[in-house]
Amino acid sequence: MVGTFYNAVAVGLGATLGCALGSKIPVGLKNSAFTTLGLFTLGIGIIMCGDMNEPFGVFLALIGGGLLGHAMDWDQWVQKRTQRLGAGTGSALTQSVLLFCAGAMTLIGCMNDGLHGDPTILLIKGTMDFVSAAFLAAALGRGVLLAAPVVFIIQGGLTWMFQGIGSSWSDELIQDYTGLGGILLLALGMDLLGIRSFKLLNLIPSFLLLPFTKAAAVWLQAFWPQLLA
Repeated sequence: MVGTFYNAVAVGLGATLGCALGSKIPVGLKNSAFTTLGLFTLGIGIIMCGDMNEPFGVFLALIGGGLLGHAMDWDQWVQKRTQRLGAGTGSALTQSVLLFCAGAMTLIGCMNDGLHGDPTILLIKGTMDFVSAAFLAAALGRGVLLAAPVVFIIQGGLTWMFQGIGSSWSDELIQDYTGLGGILLLALGMDLLGIRSFKLLNLIPSFLLLPFTKAAAVWLQAFWPQLLA
């Protein structure tokens, strides 16, 4: 858990620095940093999408997860709970948590820490997140600071899970989780660039469904020709 603790603290310190210097950073520099974050997020998302092993399973997970997320409307729930903290806080929290937690480094870093006790990847990620959190907080405000405990909970939970059952995951399933995270990062990148806004939290249930939709996709592709014969 050393890597997760460091990562959460780095996000908190970076966001604190960004909030403190926000008014002192020129608007042009803020916009430039925000654009850079958006473009970088798009690039990472594209790379991650290329790792998918079973795209149809990922597609089914997104469809099913989107339906569940819409029914529960997690995004609206977070927005309402954070409105009292100030305008835009919920959006900042959502965007920053996805930026810090939806990437391949989160999954692989927690896996290495959980299975092998090696926090190296999370230590590197935490340093990168420190810089990102500073600029993100300067542009979006204190909602980014709230991401620090959420990062600790999510990454700590993933590390604990890998300690228990992660060794049973196949490389193919990890690849599909990476691809699914990449799709969400693509959506986040477009959101950060102002191209289009998404209720990204409503897609989180897709991660829970992926093992089942992957199995369903494999079965359908194997037996569909026989069903039509």
